[in-house]
Amino acid sequence: MLSWLGRWTVRASAGSVLLAAIAGIPAWLALAVGWPLPRAVPDQDGLVAFFDGGVTDRMVVNLLAVAIWLVWALFAQAVVAELRETTRGVKDLHQRRHRNPMRAAASVLISSMLLGSVLAATAATAGPQPARVTADAPIAAAQAAPVLIRAAEGPTIVHVGTERYVYVVKRGDYLSKISQAWLGDAERWPEICQLNKHRHFPRAGGTLRDCNIIYPGWDLRLPVDARPPAGTTPAQPPAQPPPPVITPPTTVPSAAPSSPAVTPSPSVSPSTAVDSPVTAPLTVPASPPAATSAPASPSPNPSPSSSPAPSESPSAAPAASDTPSPAVTTDEHGVQLESNWMPWALAIAISTAAALVWLQRRRRYTGQPDDDPPTELPPSVVKLRRAVARHPELAHADTGTDSAEVPTLVPDLARLPAGGTGIIGDGATAAARAALVAVLASGSPDQPDARGEVVIDAATLATLLGSEVVTLGPWPRLHVADSMDEALTVIESRLLHRSRILDEHALSDLGELRQQAPDEEALPPVMLITETPPAGARMRAKVALALGEGLHVSALLLGEWAHGATVEVATDGHTKLVSGTAVEPVPPRLPVLGPATAIQILTTLREAQTGEPPAIASEAVPITVEPLHASRTSATPAETTEVPAPVPAAGPAGSARAKLRLIGPPRIEDITAEGRPLRAKALELAVYLAVHPDGAATREIGEYLEPDARISQADQRVHTNASNLRHVLGRAGTADAKNGYVIKSAGRYRLDPATVDVDVWTLRDLMRKATIASGPNRRELLTAACDLYTAPLAEDQDYEWLPPHRETIRRWGTEAHLLLADHMLDTHHPEEASDLLDKAIGLDRYNEALYVRAMHARHALGDADGIRTLLRALTKALADLDAEPQEDTITLATQLRTSLDDK
Repeated sequence: MLSWLGRWTVRASAGSVLLAAIAGIPAWLALAVGWPLPRAVPDQDGLVAFFDGGVTDRMVVNLLAVAIWLVWALFAQAVVAELRETTRGVKDLHQRRHRNPMRAAASVLISSMLLGSVLAATAATAGPQPARVTADAPIAAAQAAPVLIRAAEGPTIVHVGTERYVYVVKRGDYLSKISQAWLGDAERWPEICQLNKHRHFPRAGGTLRDCNIIYPGWDLRLPVDARPPAGTTPAQPPAQPPPPVITPPTTVPSAAPSSPAVTPSPSVSPSTAVDSPVTAPLTVPASPPAATSAPASPSPNPSPSSSPAPSESPSAAPAASDTPSPAVTTDEHGVQLESNWMPWALAIAISTAAALVWLQRRRRYTGQPDDDPPTELPPSVVKLRRAVARHPELAHADTGTDSAEVPTLVPDLARLPAGGTGIIGDGATAAARAALVAVLASGSPDQPDARGEVVIDAATLATLLGSEVVTLGPWPRLHVADSMDEALTVIESRLLHRSRILDEHALSDLGELRQQAPDEEALPPVMLITETPPAGARMRAKVALALGEGLHVSALLLGEWAHGATVEVATDGHTKLVSGTAVEPVPPRLPVLGPATAIQILTTLREAQTGEPPAIASEAVPITVEPLHASRTSATPAETTEVPAPVPAAGPAGSARAKLRLIGPPRIEDITAEGRPLRAKALELAVYLAVHPDGAATREIGEYLEPDARISQADQRVHTNASNLRHVLGRAGTADAKNGYVIKSAGRYRLDPATVDVDVWTLRDLMRKATIASGPNRRELLTAACDLYTAPLAEDQDYEWLPPHRETIRRWGTEAHLLLADHMLDTHHPEEASDLLDKAIGLDRYNEALYVRAMHARHALGDADGIRTLLRALTKALADLDAEPQEDTITLATQLRTSLDDK
């Protein structure tokens, strides 16, 4: 900043130069040359004498004087014009861009004389580059260095994209100074004028009609690439009213009625384990949290009026259990998940993808016990699936327990109007995150033209998801560019490729292409998500996005967009069209997502679509669910010689244990005595305690099995269901123990192994012993395990907490079949191994390792056609997941068949 003396020195210098030019030049010409023109109009004789005479020195001097007088007259006219426009405060950038050098010089001198800043005046006269302020959008710009303050100095709010800063303005400030401080280029001040022209400021009053007159309290908008100067403080966001809380249309009954049958008939939901990604009503909604090496303790979800009940013991439940977590609320339009909101279509797409995750995990399991352990889905995804399942109009019939067909309920979420759409406001970044999720969630394996792709630069991705997120990992549908220029290059390449295809078919629209050439390659919608391009790239972006019409290429830009519609988004997603004209009506509400929720959903979508494990480690994403078996350790040679068959724990003398069967439909077998029937919730409690052999606290069980009840009610229901389960188990056993079957110790319920025989525990013991056994005993143990595992854990049940445990048990069964098949192949029994693996494939048709072992068995039998059949079956199964067999599997199949053909 120039000092006071410096400013006046510049003003005096500019004034002296201007005075010398206006008054000094005529005075010098009059004194040195005199009047250069003839005093009177020459007659014919005078003209003849003039042309006949030679060129004299006087004649040359007079001609030069005439030229100087003409230049002076043009300069004086420019000075008068500049003074008139300065006084009136009207200047047109379009006209200034084409002004003559006289006007430019006059503007420099007048601006410097009035404001004392040659730099600011030069910036004004130079004007913006064509890429910054286009000729098709002329604006009334400010004076060369418009005065910012005409009142006392004070703070104002500066908007940079979606960020807000407090900037203290001072008397005598000007836009070029702000441009220099925030944009690093004083010449870009007309962009600030353009962004704020004709805006009304209700808080401070007034409308910006002349950039010469700007008052404190006006919130100025700056280009999105502006950077706050050192010492600038962020402004607190304006207070927003809390979103309305709407009661869900359907709720879970407060108490489960008694069932006349031992095995209830549950309804199917999208959380039906692993096998069915189709949506249906949810019987028992529960949302487990992140699990650790110890039993997990999720947050309860009681009503706001509930009060925590006293814990049965200090270790019964963590302190966090007494604090209710925010509820998921729904209405006819969408799902409200804490501060996140999304329409039903997006919630369905995410729920469908979540079901595919478990199928992908089955596919990539290789048979190693510690390889890629199953993890619970992120909490946000689990809650969304529960909300979708509860919606009565979104329920669908099951398509089979082993189907990966995706319901065609997801509309096209990936398209925006051509030309780009700008979003501003406090909810802009949240809406951009939701758009990123919506595009990547759109479509399905059987809808390739609807599977949208996103092009985004790394800086914008870090802005949306946080700087700690380096990458989401390789994802064919997500293209992360290093810079905005590279992102535009990707968009331009997509446009060129699609234009060539349309030219080959003599068409102009992708919709017509799909109708006339359905076998043409899939050309899904592409969305560019980035900040508003800076001046240097703005025209390039405008041209590229204008060409996207008909080619399904659109853009969502963080910040105002002068060449399309600009929408203001509130924190709750409600929208308002600020400028421009939208081709289609702006939705009254856009989905909004926070960074943590967006990361959880994106992680789930990527795993569902690529089959690769999550690449992002986040505290919000649950860790591995506690396994049902201890870590396997190596045994000594003495231990491996002979391992006895599993012996059940000793019970009371002369007693028989109750048989709880969970592999397949959960049930209690051999009930002989009369009594009360088994409740549906009591059966769920039995499954829960079976997969938690160390037991669980009352509060923990209530949080899983009764998530919508008050804490005190949930505790009471757990006691009631435990009593009912103990009663029914007692009718199937003969133990006389007073507290047998279901034991409560130190506030924790658990099944009594001395009086209850659980098939899952038997499978666990068989696998533990088989891993350290050898010889015939190993085969006997593995055979027993394979005979025991004939169906998924708790088949046909839809407990939300169950999928990780179901996958764990499934892996035990798969591992048992793989180990036994290897043993049979090593002992030259290929036919038995082939039959065993055929059975295993029937139990898990998505596991690629089973097909590979089966190919080896077919090769040992000399069955080349069988190898080919297995590869076809694998390809068909993986097509449900939009996947293909691995290259190693295809190569192996080819090598095995070739080796048989050569024989």
